[in-house]
Amino acid sequence: MSIFFVSGIDTDIGKTYATATLAQSLLQQASSNNAANSDFKSVITQKLVQTGCEDIAEDIITHRAMMGIPLQEVDYQGLTCPYVFKKPASPHLSSALEDRLIEPEVITQATKQLSDSYDIVLLEGAGGLMVPLTESLLTIDYVASQGYPVILVTSGRLGSISHTLLSLEALAKRQIPLHAVIYNQWQPNKYLASEYEPDSDIIDDTQTYLQTYLKQHHPQTYWVNLAYVSDSADDSLNVSSSMIKYAAKLIAEIADTQELK
Repeated sequence: MSIFFVSGIDTDIGKTYATATLAQSLLQQASSNNAANSDFKSVITQKLVQTGCEDIAEDIITHRAMMGIPLQEVDYQGLTCPYVFKKPASPHLSSALEDRLIEPEVITQATKQLSDSYDIVLLEGAGGLMVPLTESLLTIDYVASQGYPVILVTSGRLGSISHTLLSLEALAKRQIPLHAVIYNQWQPNKYLASEYEPDSDIIDDTQTYLQTYLKQHHPQTYWVNLAYVSDSADDSLNVSSSMIKYAAKLIAEIADTQELK
């Protein structure tokens, strides 16, 4: 399957950077002589729902900038984010405030159109897995209904172990495949509401604990380290070797299971 759902253990965990960096790495692999499959040409990112902005989704704009490409025609058509709302809140609330119903089938059809034209679609969620998409549908249940493999973004901030394990339990309960866990390095210029500052002991231990847990309970899942990225353009271009290796494996995996477009 060429559609992967990128979720986080919480909001502001780094989903957008992770999605964009993976897309960037896939493009790099496509243009490299060492690409896993020279027939691979295309990747596109999509946003499930964007809240807190107008017109074209801000996360899509960030994706394109980090990928080093301009906004695409599919972005202007709304296929890469069919629903954009002004209120920065859960999709079910933001849509209610604008009296615009989110129809999951609209998102599904947009994703299908993208997958008809691109080799890989990276569909980024909004918030965590249990965020309500509508009053009666959780994001995780939408993902389960579509059968999308999940790429879960976590970090080394305080509380990440519990949030990550809860996310893994929720995925397992619904038999949703966990394709990869991306470990986003702490961004020291950004602070949580709890005002906890970065702690190297917590960061290192969280990584070790989660890697050990995955080996025991999810041995087929890829572990990907995402290098520190700040708001500067120069830093955003710093792609970790771990991400590049994952991109190469992803291309090879896709090539083994389906014909590239």
